[in-house]
Amino acid sequence: MIGSSTDWKLTTTAYAHQRAAIEKLSQLRVGALFMDMGTGKTRTALELIWLRRRRIAKCVWCCPVSLMEETRREILRHTSCTDTDIHMVGPRTREENIPQAGWHIVGLESLGSSPRVVHAADKLIDNETFLVIDESTYIKGHRAKRTRRLIRFGTRVPYRLILTGTPIQQGIEDLYTQMEFLSPLILGYPSRHAFQSALAEFQDRKQTFSIEGISLDGVCRTIAPYVYQVSKEDCLKLPPKQYRRILCGFSEEQASFYQAVKNRFLDEFNRYGPSDLNMAIFRLFSGLHAVSCGVLPSGFSGAKRLRNRRLDTLFNELRQLRTSHVVIWANYLESIIALKEALPTAFPQIPVYSIHGRVPAMERTAQIDLWKKRGGVLVVTQGTGGYGLTLTESHQVFFYSENWRYALRLQAEDRCHRIGQKCSVCYVTLQGESRFDERICSALARKADALEELKREVRRLNGNRNAIRKLMEQAV
Repeated sequence: MIGSSTDWKLTTTAYAHQRAAIEKLSQLRVGALFMDMGTGKTRTALELIWLRRRRIAKCVWCCPVSLMEETRREILRHTSCTDTDIHMVGPRTREENIPQAGWHIVGLESLGSSPRVVHAADKLIDNETFLVIDESTYIKGHRAKRTRRLIRFGTRVPYRLILTGTPIQQGIEDLYTQMEFLSPLILGYPSRHAFQSALAEFQDRKQTFSIEGISLDGVCRTIAPYVYQVSKEDCLKLPPKQYRRILCGFSEEQASFYQAVKNRFLDEFNRYGPSDLNMAIFRLFSGLHAVSCGVLPSGFSGAKRLRNRRLDTLFNELRQLRTSHVVIWANYLESIIALKEALPTAFPQIPVYSIHGRVPAMERTAQIDLWKKRGGVLVVTQGTGGYGLTLTESHQVFFYSENWRYALRLQAEDRCHRIGQKCSVCYVTLQGESRFDERICSALARKADALEELKREVRRLNGNRNAIRKLMEQAV
C-alpha cells in the first residue's frame, strides 16, 4: 500500500481527456501516456496508480533530476499524501537507510552515473512496485547504462508506465527502447537491430539506418493498444501563441569566427572517413551555433564571449514591456552569465533569477519560487529547464538563442503555454543573420531537427565526396 494506508485519495478532478486516458489504460499492466506538454500527464498517472493502490506497496517514479521537486509537489497537490509519504532519493540515500515511504522519486540521470542510486533503486524495486518513467525519451539510447538498468528493473515489477509529450524526437527508432521497457512483446522484435531491419531501407554496405524508410503508420498501429495520445489543440482551450523573430546582424568578430569554423571543417574534409563524417558535421553545427550566439567555439583560443548585438536587441525589447514575469531561454552558460551581469545594470529595479546545469536542484526550485512570487526575469537553459516546469505566470518569452532541435524548442515553449495560462503567450526569437540560422529557422518551421535534416541530405549523396563537399559549402 502507498502511504500509511490504502485510504489515500485523489484531491483533484480529472479533465475529460485525462479520464479517457485512465479508462483506456486502467485494465493494462503497462502503458504509455504520450500526452502533449501541459495536458496533465502527472495527474493522469496518479489516478492510474491510485487504481492499483491495494495491489502495490510503493511507486518508484523516475524523472529528470530537475523535475524531482516538481514531481513531489504534484503528488502533494493532487493527493491526500503528506511529506512523510514521499522520499526523494538524494545524496544521503543509501540502500541500508531507505525510509519507509509510499513514493520514491529517483533522478533518471543518476541511474546512469551513480552506483549508489542504482543500488538503492535495486533494493526498492520488487514485485509490489509500480514503476513510472517520466520523460521516457531519456531511455531512447538502447546501449546506455540508464536504459539497460531501467529495462532490467521493469521486468521485476507488475506495473509499468511511461510519460512523455515528445515520444519521437529524432526518428521512429526513439520508440524502440520505450516499448522495450514496457514489454518486448509489444513490438515483437528480439532486438533493436531486428526492429530496424524490418522497418528500414538499408542504403549502403554498412546498413545505415534510414529514417525515410520507416513505416511509421505500421508501428503506430502496433503500439496503439498500449498508448494514449492527445494534443493540446484537441483537449484544451488555451489562449493562442504569437511569434516574432528579430534578426541580429553579426559583429566583425562573429563573422570572422563563423568563416573560421566553416574553413576548419572544409580544410579537414578529406580526412574524414564515412564513420567520422557525422561527428564532423556535429562539430561544424556546434561551432557555428556558438558563434551565432556570441560564444567562443570549441577549439579556438580567445575571450569566451564574442562581441554580438543580442544583448542590445533584447534590452530594447524589454524596455517596451509592461509585464511582471519574463522568461528568457538561452543555450550556453556564457550567455546566462552575460545576462546575469548585464540585466541588473540595465534594469536595476527588476530581479533576475537563473536556472542552469550548475545550479543545485533545491536552489533551482527556490529561484523559481521567488520568480513566481516576486516577478522579474527568469533566465533558463533549455537543457536544464525545458522539461516539466510550469511557468504560466509569464506570457512573454524570449529565445535569446535557439536550439536546432525542434523537440527542445517545443518543450521550452510549453512551459508557459499549458493548463493555467490565461493570456496569449508571445515568443520572441533573436535570430543570427546567417545561412546557418536560416537553416535552423526553416527546419523548426517544419517541426524538424536541422542537424538531422542535413545528415539525411548527406546520406542521400551515397558517399559522393565532391557532392557532399559542395552541399556543405552551400548549406552554411
